Amino acid sequence: MAATAGSEALTSPGRFDRWILERVRSRRGVSELPHTLHYRDILVMPTRFGAWFGVLLALMVVGGLNFNNNMTLMLGFLLASIALLTALLAYRNLAGTDVHGISARPVFCGEEAVFRVLLRNREDRARYAITACYDEDRDSADLGAQGTRALELRQQTGRRGWMEMEPFRVENRFPLGMFRAWSVVVPAARCLVYPAPASNPPPLPRTGRGEYGAARQGEGEHFHGLREYKPGGPLRQIAWRASARHEKLFSRQMENPSEEACELNWYLMGGGHNTEEKLAILVAWILRAERRQIPYSLEMPGAALPADLGEAHRDACLEILALFKQ
Repeated sequence: MAATAGSEALTSPGRFDRWILERVRSRRGVSELPHTLHYRDILVMPTRFGAWFGVLLALMVVGGLNFNNNMTLMLGFLLASIALLTALLAYRNLAGTDVHGISARPVFCGEEAVFRVLLRNREDRARYAITACYDEDRDSADLGAQGTRALELRQQTGRRGWMEMEPFRVENRFPLGMFRAWSVVVPAARCLVYPAPASNPPPLPRTGRGEYGAARQGEGEHFHGLREYKPGGPLRQIAWRASARHEKLFSRQMENPSEEACELNWYLMGGGHNTEEKLAILVAWILRAERRQIPYSLEMPGAALPADLGEAHRDACLEILALFKQ
Protein backbone atom coordinates (compact mmCIF):
# COMPACT_ATOMS: atom_id res chain seq x y z
CA MET A 1 0.00 0.00 0.00
CA ALA A 2 2.78 2.44 0.94
CA ALA A 3 4.77 1.43 -2.12
CA THR A 4 1.77 2.16 -4.31
CA ALA A 5 1.37 5.62 -2.78
CA GLY A 6 5.06 6.30 -3.24
CA SER A 7 5.00 5.24 -6.88
CA GLU A 8 1.98 7.45 -7.57
CA ALA A 9 3.71 10.35 -5.85
CA LEU A 10 6.65 10.09 -8.23
CA THR A 11 4.51 10.63 -11.32
CA SER A 12 4.66 14.46 -11.06
CA PRO A 13 6.95 16.91 -9.22
CA GLY A 14 4.04 18.60 -7.43
CA ARG A 15 2.60 15.32 -6.18
CA PHE A 16 6.05 14.12 -5.13
CA ASP A 17 6.63 17.35 -3.18
CA ARG A 18 3.32 16.90 -1.35
CA TRP A 19 4.17 13.30 -0.57
CA ILE A 20 7.53 14.37 0.89
CA LEU A 21 5.78 17.15 2.79
CA GLU A 22 3.42 14.75 4.54
CA ARG A 23 6.30 12.47 5.51
CA VAL A 24 8.29 15.41 6.89
CA ARG A 25 5.28 16.70 8.82
CA SER A 26 4.59 13.30 10.39
CA ARG A 27 8.21 12.51 11.27
CA ARG A 28 9.77 15.86 12.11
CA GLY A 29 6.78 17.92 13.18
CA VAL A 30 6.83 21.70 13.41
CA SER A 31 10.12 23.44 12.61
CA GLU A 32 11.24 25.51 15.57
CA LEU A 33 12.67 28.87 14.53
CA PRO A 34 15.45 29.69 13.93
CA HIS A 35 15.68 26.55 11.81
CA THR A 36 18.97 25.58 10.14
CA LEU A 37 18.85 23.55 6.95
CA HIS A 38 21.16 20.65 7.80
CA TYR A 39 22.34 18.02 5.35
CA ARG A 40 19.76 15.54 6.62
CA ASP A 41 16.93 17.95 5.73
CA ILE A 42 18.02 18.60 2.12
CA LEU A 43 16.92 16.62 -0.90
CA VAL A 44 18.66 16.86 -4.27
CA MET A 45 16.62 15.96 -7.34
CA PRO A 46 17.14 16.65 -11.06
CA THR A 47 14.95 19.32 -12.60
CA ARG A 48 13.05 18.70 -15.83
CA PHE A 49 15.92 20.29 -17.71
CA GLY A 50 18.39 18.10 -15.82
CA ALA A 51 16.37 14.95 -16.53
CA TRP A 52 16.31 15.63 -20.27
CA PHE A 53 20.01 16.46 -20.15
CA GLY A 54 20.63 13.07 -18.54
CA VAL A 55 18.63 11.36 -21.29
CA LEU A 56 20.75 13.07 -23.94
CA LEU A 57 23.93 12.03 -22.13
CA ALA A 58 22.73 8.43 -22.02
CA LEU A 59 22.00 8.51 -25.75
CA MET A 60 25.41 10.05 -26.39
CA VAL A 61 27.16 7.31 -24.42
CA VAL A 62 25.15 4.58 -26.17
CA GLY A 63 26.03 6.08 -29.54
CA GLY A 64 29.71 6.30 -28.62
CA LEU A 65 29.74 2.66 -27.52
CA ASN A 66 27.84 1.54 -30.59
CA PHE A 67 30.20 3.25 -33.02
CA ASN A 68 33.30 2.83 -30.84
CA ASN A 69 33.86 6.61 -30.85
CA ASN A 70 36.22 7.54 -28.02
CA MET A 71 35.76 11.31 -28.48
CA THR A 72 31.99 10.96 -28.02
CA LEU A 73 32.48 8.86 -24.89
CA MET A 74 34.98 11.33 -23.46
CA LEU A 75 32.60 14.25 -24.09
CA GLY A 76 29.72 12.33 -22.54
CA PHE A 77 31.68 11.48 -19.37
CA LEU A 78 32.98 15.07 -19.15
CA LEU A 79 29.46 16.49 -19.32
CA ALA A 80 28.25 13.91 -16.78
CA SER A 81 31.04 14.98 -14.39
CA ILE A 82 30.04 18.63 -14.78
CA ALA A 83 26.40 17.76 -14.10
CA LEU A 84 27.30 15.86 -10.92
CA LEU A 85 29.45 18.79 -9.81
CA THR A 86 26.47 21.14 -10.20
CA ALA A 87 24.47 18.82 -7.92
CA LEU A 88 27.13 19.24 -5.23
CA LEU A 89 27.22 23.00 -5.71
CA ALA A 90 23.42 23.25 -5.44
CA TYR A 91 23.55 21.32 -2.17
CA ARG A 92 26.40 23.40 -0.70
CA ASN A 93 24.66 26.61 -1.72
CA LEU A 94 21.66 25.70 0.43
CA ALA A 95 23.13 23.73 3.34
CA GLY A 96 23.56 25.80 6.50
CA THR A 97 21.03 28.49 5.60
CA ASP A 98 18.93 29.66 8.55
CA VAL A 99 15.19 30.32 8.44
CA HIS A 100 15.55 32.94 11.16
CA GLY A 101 11.97 34.15 11.60
CA ILE A 102 8.54 34.57 10.01
CA SER A 103 6.13 37.47 10.48
CA ALA A 104 2.86 38.64 8.95
CA ARG A 105 0.76 41.79 9.36
CA PRO A 106 -3.01 41.40 9.87
CA VAL A 107 -5.18 41.58 6.76
CA PHE A 108 -8.89 41.68 5.99
CA CYS A 109 -10.69 38.54 4.90
CA GLY A 110 -10.49 38.15 1.14
CA GLU A 111 -7.06 39.79 0.89
CA GLU A 112 -3.74 37.97 0.58
CA ALA A 113 -1.80 37.31 3.76
CA VAL A 114 1.87 38.19 3.23
CA PHE A 115 4.33 36.14 5.28
CA ARG A 116 7.85 37.56 5.46
CA VAL A 117 10.39 34.75 5.73
CA LEU A 118 13.72 36.01 7.07
CA LEU A 119 16.70 34.00 5.80
CA ARG A 120 20.15 34.38 7.31
CA ASN A 121 23.57 33.32 6.05
CA ARG A 122 26.00 32.76 8.89
CA GLU A 123 28.99 31.90 6.69
CA ASP A 124 31.56 34.12 5.00
CA ARG A 125 30.59 33.01 1.49
CA ALA A 126 27.65 34.25 -0.54
CA ARG A 127 24.67 32.11 -1.46
CA TYR A 128 22.88 32.67 -4.74
CA ALA A 129 19.25 32.38 -5.89
CA ILE A 130 17.84 31.04 -2.62
CA THR A 131 14.09 30.61 -3.14
CA ALA A 132 11.15 30.29 -0.75
CA CYS A 133 8.10 28.90 -2.50
CA TYR A 134 4.75 27.17 -2.50
CA ASP A 135 3.53 25.31 -5.58
CA GLU A 136 2.72 28.60 -7.37
CA ASP A 137 4.05 31.54 -5.36
CA ARG A 138 7.82 31.97 -5.05
CA ASP A 139 10.36 34.64 -4.14
CA SER A 140 14.13 34.52 -4.62
CA ALA A 141 17.14 36.48 -3.39
CA ASP A 142 20.89 36.28 -3.05
CA LEU A 143 22.36 36.08 0.45
CA GLY A 144 25.62 37.90 0.93
CA ALA A 145 28.28 36.79 3.37
CA GLN A 146 26.89 37.09 6.92
CA GLY A 147 23.80 38.64 5.34
CA THR A 148 20.03 38.39 5.81
CA ARG A 149 17.15 38.78 3.36
CA ALA A 150 13.39 38.71 3.75
CA LEU A 151 11.35 36.76 1.18
CA GLU A 152 7.58 37.11 0.87
CA LEU A 153 5.08 34.29 0.47
CA ARG A 154 1.36 34.93 -0.03
CA GLN A 155 -1.71 32.94 0.99
CA GLN A 156 -5.28 33.72 0.07
CA THR A 157 -7.54 34.25 3.07
CA GLY A 158 -11.00 32.75 3.27
CA ARG A 159 -12.26 33.29 6.80
CA ARG A 160 -11.58 35.50 9.80
CA GLY A 161 -9.44 34.53 12.77
CA TRP A 162 -5.97 33.06 12.93
CA MET A 163 -4.70 31.54 9.68
CA GLU A 164 -1.80 29.13 9.95
CA MET A 165 1.01 29.44 7.45
CA GLU A 166 1.22 26.50 5.12
CA PRO A 167 4.43 24.46 4.95
CA PHE A 168 6.77 25.81 2.29
CA ARG A 169 9.99 24.87 0.54
CA VAL A 170 13.38 26.55 0.58
CA GLU A 171 15.17 25.52 -2.58
CA ASN A 172 18.06 26.33 -4.85
CA ARG A 173 18.90 25.53 -8.49
CA PHE A 174 22.26 27.25 -8.65
CA PRO A 175 24.41 27.17 -10.76
CA LEU A 176 23.03 25.65 -14.00
CA GLY A 177 19.48 24.66 -13.08
CA MET A 178 20.09 20.94 -13.65
CA PHE A 179 19.50 19.94 -10.02
CA ARG A 180 17.17 21.25 -7.36
CA ALA A 181 18.31 21.16 -3.76
CA TRP A 182 15.34 21.74 -1.48
CA SER A 183 14.06 21.36 2.04
CA VAL A 184 10.60 21.49 3.61
CA VAL A 185 9.86 23.91 6.46
CA VAL A 186 6.75 23.34 8.60
CA PRO A 187 6.44 26.70 10.40
CA ALA A 188 4.55 27.62 13.54
CA ALA A 189 3.57 31.00 12.09
CA ARG A 190 0.15 32.52 11.68
CA CYS A 191 -1.57 35.66 10.45
CA LEU A 192 -4.56 37.42 12.00
CA VAL A 193 -7.42 37.85 9.52
CA TYR A 194 -9.94 40.61 10.25
CA PRO A 195 -13.55 40.30 9.04
CA ALA A 196 -14.12 41.95 5.68
CA PRO A 197 -15.89 45.34 6.07
CA ALA A 198 -19.48 45.59 4.87
CA SER A 199 -19.78 47.24 1.46
CA ASN A 200 -22.88 49.30 2.33
CA PRO A 201 -23.11 49.66 6.12
CA PRO A 202 -25.77 51.72 7.97
CA PRO A 203 -24.85 55.23 9.20
CA LEU A 204 -22.59 55.51 12.21
CA PRO A 205 -24.44 55.30 15.53
CA ARG A 206 -23.85 58.60 17.35
CA THR A 207 -24.80 57.56 20.87
CA GLY A 208 -22.68 57.24 23.95
CA ARG A 209 -20.36 59.73 25.61
CA GLY A 210 -16.68 60.35 25.26
CA GLU A 211 -14.08 63.06 25.61
CA TYR A 212 -14.01 64.20 22.00
CA GLY A 213 -16.38 65.04 19.20
CA ALA A 214 -17.78 67.85 17.09
CA ALA A 215 -18.47 71.16 18.78
CA ARG A 216 -21.97 72.53 19.40
CA GLN A 217 -22.48 76.13 18.43
CA GLY A 218 -24.40 78.39 20.78
CA GLU A 219 -23.79 79.39 24.36
CA GLY A 220 -20.39 78.37 25.58
CA GLU A 221 -16.89 79.41 26.56
CA HIS A 222 -15.01 78.87 23.28
CA PHE A 223 -14.95 81.47 20.49
CA HIS A 224 -16.17 80.10 17.15
CA GLY A 225 -16.45 83.14 14.84
CA LEU A 226 -18.32 86.34 14.00
CA ARG A 227 -21.75 86.79 12.55
CA GLU A 228 -23.98 89.74 11.79
CA TYR A 229 -25.78 90.97 14.89
CA LYS A 230 -29.48 90.21 15.01
CA PRO A 231 -31.81 92.48 16.95
CA GLY A 232 -32.71 91.01 20.30
CA GLY A 233 -29.39 89.22 20.69
CA PRO A 234 -27.32 89.50 23.91
CA LEU A 235 -25.47 92.79 24.04
CA ARG A 236 -22.52 91.18 25.85
CA GLN A 237 -21.69 89.17 22.71
CA ILE A 238 -21.35 92.22 20.46
CA ALA A 239 -17.81 92.49 19.06
CA TRP A 240 -17.36 96.25 19.39
CA ARG A 241 -13.91 96.47 17.80
CA ALA A 242 -14.92 94.45 14.74
CA SER A 243 -18.17 96.43 14.49
CA ALA A 244 -16.29 99.74 14.60
CA ARG A 245 -13.85 98.53 11.95
CA HIS A 246 -16.59 97.45 9.54
CA GLU A 247 -19.11 100.11 10.59
CA LYS A 248 -21.64 97.33 11.17
CA LEU A 249 -22.70 95.42 14.25
CA PHE A 250 -21.23 91.93 14.65
CA SER A 251 -21.70 89.48 17.49
CA ARG A 252 -19.38 86.75 18.70
CA GLN A 253 -20.51 83.16 18.07
CA MET A 254 -19.56 80.80 20.89
CA GLU A 255 -19.47 77.02 21.08
CA ASN A 256 -19.37 74.17 23.58
CA PRO A 257 -17.23 71.08 22.88
CA SER A 258 -19.49 68.11 22.34
CA GLU A 259 -18.84 64.93 24.23
CA GLU A 260 -20.65 62.65 21.81
CA ALA A 261 -18.85 59.60 20.47
CA CYS A 262 -19.72 56.52 18.47
CA GLU A 263 -20.89 53.66 20.63
CA LEU A 264 -20.42 50.46 18.65
CA ASN A 265 -22.54 48.10 20.69
CA TRP A 266 -23.23 44.52 19.66
CA TYR A 267 -26.37 44.41 21.77
CA LEU A 268 -27.92 47.48 20.08
CA MET A 269 -27.59 46.21 16.51
CA GLY A 270 -30.89 44.33 16.45
CA GLY A 271 -31.61 40.85 15.15
CA GLY A 272 -31.88 41.55 11.43
CA HIS A 273 -28.35 40.30 10.68
CA ASN A 274 -26.44 37.12 11.35
CA THR A 275 -23.14 37.06 13.23
CA GLU A 276 -20.85 37.57 10.24
CA GLU A 277 -22.96 40.41 8.87
CA LYS A 278 -22.87 42.18 12.24
CA LEU A 279 -19.10 41.80 12.41
CA ALA A 280 -18.74 43.18 8.87
CA ILE A 281 -20.86 46.22 9.79
CA LEU A 282 -18.82 46.84 12.95
CA VAL A 283 -15.58 46.68 10.96
CA ALA A 284 -16.94 49.19 8.43
CA TRP A 285 -18.01 51.49 11.29
CA ILE A 286 -14.57 51.32 12.89
CA LEU A 287 -12.83 52.23 9.63
CA ARG A 288 -15.30 55.04 8.94
CA ALA A 289 -14.95 56.48 12.46
CA GLU A 290 -11.16 56.44 12.09
CA ARG A 291 -11.34 58.26 8.77
CA ARG A 292 -13.64 60.91 10.24
CA GLN A 293 -11.66 61.10 13.51
CA ILE A 294 -14.73 60.35 15.62
CA PRO A 295 -13.87 58.53 18.86
CA TYR A 296 -15.64 55.21 19.21
CA SER A 297 -16.13 52.59 21.86
CA LEU A 298 -16.76 48.89 21.31
CA GLU A 299 -18.88 46.57 23.41
CA MET A 300 -19.06 42.90 22.54
CA PRO A 301 -20.05 39.78 24.47
CA GLY A 302 -17.05 39.15 26.70
CA ALA A 303 -15.06 42.25 25.67
CA ALA A 304 -15.37 46.03 25.81
CA LEU A 305 -13.12 48.99 24.99
CA PRO A 306 -13.73 52.64 25.95
CA ALA A 307 -13.96 55.43 23.39
CA ASP A 308 -10.65 56.32 21.79
CA LEU A 309 -8.90 56.93 18.47
CA GLY A 310 -5.67 55.84 16.83
CA GLU A 311 -4.02 52.86 15.19
CA ALA A 312 -3.57 50.91 18.42
CA HIS A 313 -7.23 51.32 19.37
CA ARG A 314 -8.36 50.37 15.85
CA ASP A 315 -6.21 47.22 15.82
CA ALA A 316 -7.43 46.22 19.29
CA CYS A 317 -11.07 46.54 18.19
CA LEU A 318 -10.49 44.64 14.96
CA GLU A 319 -8.70 41.85 16.81
CA ILE A 320 -11.70 41.44 19.12
CA LEU A 321 -13.96 41.15 16.07
CA ALA A 322 -11.61 38.74 14.29
CA LEU A 323 -11.46 36.33 17.25
CA PHE A 324 -15.11 36.70 18.27
CA LYS A 325 -16.92 33.47 19.10
CA GLN A 326 -20.56 33.50 20.04
